[in-house]
Amino acid sequence: MLGYLIYSKEDIEKNQFFIQKLESGFHQHGMKLETLIYEKISLEKLENNPLPNFVINRSRFYDISFFFEEQDIPVFNSGLLTKVANDKLSCYQFLENIVPFMDAKSSTDYVSGEFSYPVVFKSCSGHGGSEVFLASNASDELRAQKLLAGKPYLIQKCSNNPGKDVRVYILGNEVVAAVLRTSLNSFKSNYSLGGNVSLYELNDYERGFVDAILRVLPMDYAGIDFIFHDGKAVFNEIEDAVGARMLYEVSDIDIADQYVDYLVKEILKRCNS
Repeated sequence: MLGYLIYSKEDIEKNQFFIQKLESGFHQHGMKLETLIYEKISLEKLENNPLPNFVINRSRFYDISFFFEEQDIPVFNSGLLTKVANDKLSCYQFLENIVPFMDAKSSTDYVSGEFSYPVVFKSCSGHGGSEVFLASNASDELRAQKLLAGKPYLIQKCSNNPGKDVRVYILGNEVVAAVLRTSLNSFKSNYSLGGNVSLYELNDYERGFVDAILRVLPMDYAGIDFIFHDGKAVFNEIEDAVGARMLYEVSDIDIADQYVDYLVKEILKRCNS
């Protein structure tokens, strides 16, 4: 069996550890995993060559997922999840009335001053804490607008418990673990930006909150992030191509090995159905 593992050009180098773990894991199961760079893929050439048996899309681009799904090839994660998760505004719209989140509006609908300061400016497609800016006054707001010019972005009310969030790791539509990220120096607590991390035990409300999302948006391997407002969890975002560095840092969970085991079972099941 042949599978494609797809990454974007900007992410492939910093994910070599995870890539090698997946390639080695599939090799042990007698399967070949070929890593491709999204930007170098030609759909026309793909159509004229033998297609893979499965695809793992970690590029954050949903068009490639939809292409393979139209050929009845299993894709992990689904094109729907990749599309929803990588557009923050669409994600909030998709999960409206399912889970709570801080009020947000697109830049085209927002009227300056509509939300009281501080407010958060976010690129709709940013990840890892990039392209997220806190505006505490009109000057900050103007600066954020300039930095995000030419990109779809949103403006969101700021939670009143900044510098603290939780990432919930999902594998096979089930919770594997949760990690608390905190920062004393920034309203952003991302590990890649220097946030502190520790294992976190979800309470009943938080687990129900995660389950509500998974019922409408199943996930093969992804992360669900929530922040805190008035001391209670509110949804923040879904990380489709979720990283594993934090989990390896704070636990002995080998998520890459578990992911391979899950994928092999799913691939065999879907290919034989």
